[in-house]
Amino acid sequence: MAQFGWLIDLDKCTGCDTCTIACKSENNTRPLGSPMPFKNGRGVLPDHVSYRWVVKTESGVYPTPTITFVTSACNHCEHPACWAACPVADPNDIHNEQNTAIFKREEDGIVLINQDVCIGCKRCIHACPYGAPQFNSVTEKVEKCTFCIHRLQAGFDPACVTSCVGNALHVVENFDLNESGENAPEGFADPSLTVPAVKFATG
Repeated sequence: MAQFGWLIDLDKCTGCDTCTIACKSENNTRPLGSPMPFKNGRGVLPDHVSYRWVVKTESGVYPTPTITFVTSACNHCEHPACWAACPVADPNDIHNEQNTAIFKREEDGIVLINQDVCIGCKRCIHACPYGAPQFNSVTEKVEKCTFCIHRLQAGFDPACVTSCVGNALHVVENFDLNESGENAPEGFADPSLTVPAVKFATG
C-alpha cells in the first residue's frame, strides 16, 4: 500500500500562516468569509474549523530568544488514534469505506472522515495526539484535513503545499514509515503512538 505523507522543513517555515489561509479558502472551513480564526477580546478563539495551522513556540531568554514555527495538520497515521476511538468505524478493517465514519484509503494511506456517517461524538478529537479532528458546530460533525484529495485526483498538490511561500511544506508520495517523526521538534507527540506520515528537515 502506498502512503502519502508530509515533509516539513523547519528552517524554511516563517510562520506566515499562508498555508492556513490557503487551506481555509480551498476547503471553505468555518467561519466562512474570515480567512483566519482571530482571538476575541477575552483571548478566546471564536468557533472555527482549521484543517491546517501553524504552531508558534517561543524559547530562550534575552539576548538570544528563539521562536519555532511548525505547520501542522492531520498526519494520516499508520495507526490512527481517531479511527481506534471512533464508535462508527470498522474495528476489524481500517480500509472499510462502507458505512464507517473513519477509514484509511488503501491506495494512498489518506485517512478520511465520512460526513454522512459521523455522529459528532468527538471521541476522535480527544484521541488524536496532534489535534487534527475538529468539531463543526453548524453541521455537528467532525472534520479534518483530507490531504486535498480532490486536488490530488486532478493532478495538483494540496493547497497548503502550493501556497507555501518559503517552500517549507512538501508532499511525499511514497512515505517511508520508518522515517515517521524524523527530526521532530520539541513538543511533538511521540511518533510511536500512531506512526504519523510526517518527517522534518533541518539545516
